[in-house]
Amino acid sequence: MLHFKIILLTCCLLLSPLVHANERLYDAFIKEIQQQETRDSALQKVDQVLESGLTPEEIADVHHKTTVALKNGFQLEEAHKWAERFKQVLLSHHLPEYEAKYSLTYGDIMLKEGKFSDAISYLNLAVSQLSALDMHRLLSHAYRFRAAAYKNNGSYKDSIENYELSIEVAKKYEFPDLQVSANTQLADVYSDLSLPDKALELLQQSIAVLKSQEQENTVLLGQVYYNLGGAHQVIGDHEKSLEAYQTAYDYDIKAGNVVYSAYTLIRIGREQKKLAQYSSAEASFKKAFTVFEEYGHIRNQGWALSNLAELKLKEDQKVKARAYVEEALELIDPIQSKVLYQETMTTYAQIILPERADFFIQSMEQIIAQDEVYLGLKETALRVLKDAYSAKGDFETALNYHLQYAESKVSQLEKEASQKALAYQMDTEYQKNQYELQSLKTQRDVELAEQRVQQIVTAAVVGVLVILLSAFLLLARNKRRSLELEKQLLNKTLDLKQQLLADISHELRTPLTVLKLHIESLEHNLVENPQQSYKVLNRRLDTLNTLIKDIYELAQADTGSLSLVLERVNAKQTFIGLVEDIDDFVTDEGLEFNANIELPDTLEIDIDVTRFAQIFNNLARNSVNYTDKPGEVCVDISYQSQQIQCVIEDSSPGVGDEALGRLFERLFRCDKSRSRDLGGSGLGLSICQKLVELHGGSIAVAHSELGGLKVSVILPCE
Repeated sequence: MLHFKIILLTCCLLLSPLVHANERLYDAFIKEIQQQETRDSALQKVDQVLESGLTPEEIADVHHKTTVALKNGFQLEEAHKWAERFKQVLLSHHLPEYEAKYSLTYGDIMLKEGKFSDAISYLNLAVSQLSALDMHRLLSHAYRFRAAAYKNNGSYKDSIENYELSIEVAKKYEFPDLQVSANTQLADVYSDLSLPDKALELLQQSIAVLKSQEQENTVLLGQVYYNLGGAHQVIGDHEKSLEAYQTAYDYDIKAGNVVYSAYTLIRIGREQKKLAQYSSAEASFKKAFTVFEEYGHIRNQGWALSNLAELKLKEDQKVKARAYVEEALELIDPIQSKVLYQETMTTYAQIILPERADFFIQSMEQIIAQDEVYLGLKETALRVLKDAYSAKGDFETALNYHLQYAESKVSQLEKEASQKALAYQMDTEYQKNQYELQSLKTQRDVELAEQRVQQIVTAAVVGVLVILLSAFLLLARNKRRSLELEKQLLNKTLDLKQQLLADISHELRTPLTVLKLHIESLEHNLVENPQQSYKVLNRRLDTLNTLIKDIYELAQADTGSLSLVLERVNAKQTFIGLVEDIDDFVTDEGLEFNANIELPDTLEIDIDVTRFAQIFNNLARNSVNYTDKPGEVCVDISYQSQQIQCVIEDSSPGVGDEALGRLFERLFRCDKSRSRDLGGSGLGLSICQKLVELHGGSIAVAHSELGGLKVSVILPCE
């Protein structure tokens, strides 16, 4: 015993450095991926970290943080791939916390891709999950992301409500950074609603909060000043707007947000253009283009070129403007970036009209015919149509589009007034709700204080009794449960033992009797051909050996001790090998063998190859033993609906309807065509059924069109 303890201690000491190395690798990865400077390095060794023996929670954490890092770095294609891997981890393990994080992360990916309806669906789920789990910080994020999705979908009322919910959660649980983020983005909504005074008030509050913090939050400051520039732009104060955007740019660079800095450069260039600082605007647009080109953002390259085209049009340099706009149109996808493409097309029309007037008439009429098109784009399209028809000499149609343009301007003014009214209404309702909520809280506090006094008195009297009674009941219940479990386990063990003994005695009695008779015949020289008797004896011993092995495996299955050694393999290559293994066996017995395998080349599955070979061999042996010659055996393996279906059929004689329903019963044999004389134990199909079920699949039998038996095995691939 002492030697055993020494050996065990030595093993622990030898293995402990490996365990700590794995822990250090995981911990170092988590630190690195959360830092901007080391994030790229961390992303390069994700697979190495995942192979270092992590718990399911740690595996989910690595997938989550990797997906978030790629998403925040605008590597959206890679983020999609890791999100799918993250989803597969969650399908294998029940981890509610990470299921909520997945919904939130995937919703933000949809938001960044501009798929706002899909984003709202995922974020609705995230809000529900995070609320149930009391994950308050992420809940504030979820409300804010959902608000952004509603805003981009034009649902300003829902957007404001969700931003206010995000702010409320951030205030209640003291997350000042999230409060600032929600305030800042809410200000952007007020800017869109032409309420710059409300937006400026929120942004100034956010700046004051950020400036008061000990550690400078450059990411949030860049975001706040970016939206501050937008608020000043709404009221036409382009100098202050430019100053705010330049400050946002400085913070973006300081925070290492290079892609965000390029977005800000576009805004800087647009304000410089309005202030007639054309050379500075051109430099800003070109610098933004260079960043987008470096990071492979094709759509945004087109955006930068489109702005350069507008600038050159402003400077009346139409040749350069035309070159820029034509290059931009080649980069911008008209389906995925429909609005930007149409904006660029209107710029193109303004550059080259009256040339290609008919083409632009067709393009602009398609724009204004849309059910949903924002007013600025529609007005530009109407102006282009007016100019195009004027160039063609159709002044009546040109006048008609000019009148539509005037009506559109009036409609825009009415819409802005309606939006202002909506914003003021929302603000009034919010203030009213806040006042009612505060009154209810005060009333509730008084009631709770009174109840607390009563509870303290009552608790002092009955507290000790409740504790003692609870302890007694807990002990009694645990003891009773323990006894019940022991009784159930004992009864189950006895039943299994009796069943096993019955199976063994039933199946061993007949072959042992036959063996005894042959041995006695040999002993008294009653056999004319001793060599033939020896062969019979060997065959009977082989049958006994197979029978004992089959009974043992079934006993293991019954007790739950029969396990699989799963490995990740290529499905097509594996099943080709399994079929080739039984091909010679079947044909050597004088039967025709046909196989058809239709599986994807890249499909991979988790199976115990040795056990599946046992399944195929058992089924092939049944077909060989119980098929009349000449006959045939057919194997068909296909893939559909995330499942692999293996069908093995043989020709006549087959089995009757009554016997068909009992083929999976232990020790069952058909009286005539499927007898013990063929060497079977009557346990083969029962063993196949257990092995298939251990793989999570199913097995069934039916009459074959070939005249014999059809066995179908279904194996899930998820």
